[in-house]
Amino acid sequence: KTNIQRLLDLLTGNRQELQQRNERFVRAEMNRWKHFFDTVESRPLTEEQQRAAIVLEDRNLLIAAAGSGKSSTVVAKIGYALATRFCQPPQILALAFNRSAAEELDSRIAERLAEQIGEKDTVSSRTFHRLGMDIIAAVEGKQPDLAPWANETRDNEGKVIEEIIQALAESDRSFLERWVKFQAICFRPNKELPRFETQQDYDAYLRQVGEDRDGHKGIRTLNGELVKSMEEVAIANWLFMNGIPYEYERSYEYETADHHHRQYHPDFYFPEIDCYHEHFALDEHGKAPTIFAGDYEEGVRWKRMLHSQKQTALIETTSAMYRSGTLFSHLEHELNSRQQAFRPRSPEEILARLAEQKSPSSTGFIRTFITLCKSRNQTPDQLRDKADQQRDRFRALAFLDVVVPVFQKYQEKLAALRCVDFEDMIRTATRYVREKKFVHPYRIILVDEFQDIAHGRAALVLAMLEQNPDCRLFAVGDDWQSIYRFAGSDIAIMSRFPHHFGVTATNYLTRTFRSNQGITNVAAGFIQANPAQLTKTVHAVDSTQEATIQILEYGKDEDVESLLESELVTLAESARSEKRILRIFLLGRYNHHRPAVLAKWKKRFERELHLEFLSLHRSKGLEADYVFILGVNSGSYSFPSEIIDDPLLDLVLPIPEDFENAEERRLFYVGLTRAKRRTYLLTKKSRISKFIPELLKPRLQGTVVYRSSKQGEHSAHVEPCPSCGTGILRVVTGPYGPFMGCSNYPNCTTKRKLPPQDNARQPRRLQ
Repeated sequence: KTNIQRLLDLLTGNRQELQQRNERFVRAEMNRWKHFFDTVESRPLTEEQQRAAIVLEDRNLLIAAAGSGKSSTVVAKIGYALATRFCQPPQILALAFNRSAAEELDSRIAERLAEQIGEKDTVSSRTFHRLGMDIIAAVEGKQPDLAPWANETRDNEGKVIEEIIQALAESDRSFLERWVKFQAICFRPNKELPRFETQQDYDAYLRQVGEDRDGHKGIRTLNGELVKSMEEVAIANWLFMNGIPYEYERSYEYETADHHHRQYHPDFYFPEIDCYHEHFALDEHGKAPTIFAGDYEEGVRWKRMLHSQKQTALIETTSAMYRSGTLFSHLEHELNSRQQAFRPRSPEEILARLAEQKSPSSTGFIRTFITLCKSRNQTPDQLRDKADQQRDRFRALAFLDVVVPVFQKYQEKLAALRCVDFEDMIRTATRYVREKKFVHPYRIILVDEFQDIAHGRAALVLAMLEQNPDCRLFAVGDDWQSIYRFAGSDIAIMSRFPHHFGVTATNYLTRTFRSNQGITNVAAGFIQANPAQLTKTVHAVDSTQEATIQILEYGKDEDVESLLESELVTLAESARSEKRILRIFLLGRYNHHRPAVLAKWKKRFERELHLEFLSLHRSKGLEADYVFILGVNSGSYSFPSEIIDDPLLDLVLPIPEDFENAEERRLFYVGLTRAKRRTYLLTKKSRISKFIPELLKPRLQGTVVYRSSKQGEHSAHVEPCPSCGTGILRVVTGPYGPFMGCSNYPNCTTKRKLPPQDNARQPRRLQ
């Protein structure tokens, strides 16, 4: 009976007896190697770290929270494997994603594991690119030549794309026209109206991608006016390119204002043919987005009836036409049938107008796209098949008309120079491993920062594992910190680890030695709003919670430096009282957030503060006592950025993320968790980031503090504005005393009396 039960346990997949046996083994090893685990790093390893070091299944995944000591665990894993004689130093390969990380791991292994590693033996710590180069050299007998523009920072890769585009534009008129078309009509992604849940959401989006001018809000066209949607921008720019005179929202020639309607302003008017043009936000079934409710469709019927009654000419286009890619051919046909003259502007004139408007360059995005194409071995035909399935089919196909010839010229340039880029290096090395032209000696492969892995690198690791069935994989990462999708990383490789690599033993590091519990709670709650992120509960060694996240509101851009300086003065006083130098990070979503007076501050506070500005991406893996995240705003150069989530990347990434701003959310999490003591978020009044209201939940009051008054004062009661949906109700002091007012004033005039408990304690000083 006992044996039957054991057999049933195996056949049903429960494997309870095996799990119990493994647990006994882990406990025994913890006792056996207690001295090693207590002394291998500067502090004794936690039980979670010890377990991760001991468990050595064929496939191992360690999910490590920010600041939880994953590097110590990697060192302990290597040391344990050597101490137990599971393998020798040359049989261990540790892979990192950049040279500095590999060098740091090398020195740490050598320092901590001197007893286990002999003078002649080494554990191989390498970047993926170094590994690829070494594999190619072993097979071909020489190191491959790396493309002159290829380097670890990828700083020069956009330049080679610019050169290729310039050469194509000069030699191929057809390419030049396609390039100009893409730049002018569909450079920016069009976020469709049905994806907005409320009118407030759409208004916030307009503020983000558009601008305010003379009391008008909208998105600027090549003709200079502000229009109300990205599709109207595309239409207006197409008309500009074709030299067709138009007037935007000119008043209708007949009076329509009455007690039911305002004066009618059709979208476009063509004076040369006395014709109006309405672009309706209707789908293929004639239905309007839900944010417009039922009035919009009734308005469409009213406009059609009005033009019919007054016998005024009307051209209609719809959002469905735009998505299907038929809008411009339809509009061209309608205008031609009415004898509208076309006077196409030269590509040079259009490019000059784009330059005047300082439109951002797309060369970096094209280089990223080419990287992803090569990493996943995508062909032009495969890309076009995917483009046909995109919701914005017109834009996807227009992009491919540009990127495919650029890609081909890029490959020709590599061949002419007889060199390889990083993607070629990984692909060639993978092929040599699969063909067994290179036979590796490794029994353990460790991959750090696994959340950043791309498909090409994952394929190389898998090829090495398949070549030697006795080779084990130990992957360490944190899916909450996956922030390099734009460079090719695919979070799904980690979140669906068993799907890619097979049956997996998963362990967790949930105790953070860096941030206090207040920062940890806020950051963990924020990131897990996305249900696709792996769930874990993080506990901090430092239990401090009060006022550990502080939101600093400012009125004008020129106020930022004085606001920062006053906070730095306070922190310098703390440093003097503690008789130590405090490390301070100023983090920006974009590099232009770097304060112009940073050098002056460094000199002024050099005895108290170690000041450093970093982009949020470059800050990953680092820590400071206090962190300031600058520019947590909506609008231009916003956070979350609208640039990262370009749906064109879905052409070369297998599974698009459904959750809005998923990667930007992870980047914000990275910024929050760089601080040990406190994180400050600087946000501009009337342009507050959509991330800020998420932090102002009642359960977080006391931990998250919103400061909008004098330096050092805050309200205990702050909440998202219920009227505009994007502003913050916070304490404002008026001529008759304090009250709750919206940060979007004067655009939103919502006011509210202070809650009784706040009337008794306003304002409050922060220590």
